[in-house]
Amino acid sequence: MSHRIHFLIFTGLLLMFCSCRKENWFEWQVNQRHMEVSLNKESDSLYVIHLNTDQPSHSVWKLPYLVYQFDYGDVTGDGMPEIIVGVIKPTRFDPKPDKRLFIYRIADEAYIRPLWLGSRVAQPLEDFRVIREHTPVLIRTVERERSGKFLIAEYAWRGFGLDFKGYLKRETEEKEHAGLSVQVRMPSSDTIRMSFRKKNILKVSLFSIV
Repeated sequence: MSHRIHFLIFTGLLLMFCSCRKENWFEWQVNQRHMEVSLNKESDSLYVIHLNTDQPSHSVWKLPYLVYQFDYGDVTGDGMPEIIVGVIKPTRFDPKPDKRLFIYRIADEAYIRPLWLGSRVAQPLEDFRVIREHTPVLIRTVERERSGKFLIAEYAWRGFGLDFKGYLKRETEEKEHAGLSVQVRMPSSDTIRMSFRKKNILKVSLFSIV
C-alpha cells in the first residue's frame, strides 16, 4: 500500500512539474549560434535580464522596476530578436508609476543594450502582445481611453522608435475582453527563460522555471 501511495504522489508531482514547465513555453527553430535570455526576479523592485551565449561572455541588465511582462520578437527586421519588457515606473513628465514598454537589443551577438526606452504610446498603456506572425513583428497594445474605456492599437518599428500603425478597436468596455490574447505574461515564478539561435530561424523555446 505504501508503495502505491508513493507512486501516486510521485506521479502527481511529475504532472504538476510538467504542466508548470509548459505554461510559458515556445519553440522557434534556428541555426548557428545559441543564446539564452532569462529574466530573474531579485526582489519586488529589482529584475535582472541575463544573456548567455555559446561563448564565455555573459551579459546582464538590471531593471529596478516592477515587471509585468517579458517577451521577444524581431522588432527591427534584422534577423536578431529583441527583448521586450513591460515595466511599471514613473517618468520625468509623468511622475505617477504606470505601465511602460522597453525594448532591448543584443549587440554584437553578446551584449544586452537599450534599443528604445521611450516607453510612451498614444494613450496610457494597459497591456501588449508581440505579433510574431508579422516580420518585423508588430506590437499590439491595449490602452486606456480618456473616457475610461479601452482601445486596441498596433505599432511597428520605424527608424528610432515605435510608429503608430492604426487602431483595431476603440471605446471597448473591458480590457480583459478587448481582443488582446497575450501569449506571454509574467508568471508567479521568479524566472522566465527564452532561447534562440541566430539566422535561418529554426527553433526558439520560452518557458518558466517554478
